[in-house]
Amino acid sequence: MNRYRTIPSGAPNATRTEEAVLLDMHVHSDYSVDSVVSVDAILRAWERTGILPLVCDHNSIEGSRKVYTQIRRQNPDIPLILAEEISTREGEIIGAFLTEKIPPGLSAAETLDRIRDQGGLSIVPHPFCTHRLCTIDRGVLQESIGRIDVVEGYNARNRSPEADVQARAFAREHKKPVSAGSDAHTPTELAGAYVAVAPFEGPEDLLANLKDAPACFLPADSSVPSTAKRIGRFRRTVG
Repeated sequence: MNRYRTIPSGAPNATRTEEAVLLDMHVHSDYSVDSVVSVDAILRAWERTGILPLVCDHNSIEGSRKVYTQIRRQNPDIPLILAEEISTREGEIIGAFLTEKIPPGLSAAETLDRIRDQGGLSIVPHPFCTHRLCTIDRGVLQESIGRIDVVEGYNARNRSPEADVQARAFAREHKKPVSAGSDAHTPTELAGAYVAVAPFEGPEDLLANLKDAPACFLPADSSVPSTAKRIGRFRRTVG
């Protein structure tokens, strides 16, 4: 079964291409110290929902390596996407399509340089969230936006909808595509947010195809991480 291309043309979430990939662009495995999601749980969620996970653990690419090794055994057409949520001195930045781990503790500028040197994409997660200490510094975000590829416009763990509204407005102002991610740290959060993007082979394709990609989004239950909404409660569609 080809789980890479999952939405037939004409479906409600389909892009203008023949088929689309459902991609949750912010997932954590238990290679993140604050996550209890096993690699097997991520694989089972993918097999059940068809939603491809972008596994970006805190300061590690091992979770994404293990997940994609297994996914690509079942479907070699799916590109290898090694990703990491990197703790810089000024807040977190996600690197996707990496070839090696980027160490934490660098400046945001040097981290962006290293992502670009590896041919990867940079994503700024939850940029306007006010309840996390790890959110990127606002001044640094403004200074760096020309070098950032994607702004996370939907994060299911943001407590206030306004944080996502601000992120999308910021992305529009700077003509950046937006991503959607569950930011799952528990198994029941998996697939809580995703984009329906035209099929892609690498970072340039994904970046281009994100521009027209609709998102599906279900905010996490307020009691997360102790409990969360079931994956089976389907997500409302947002444009």
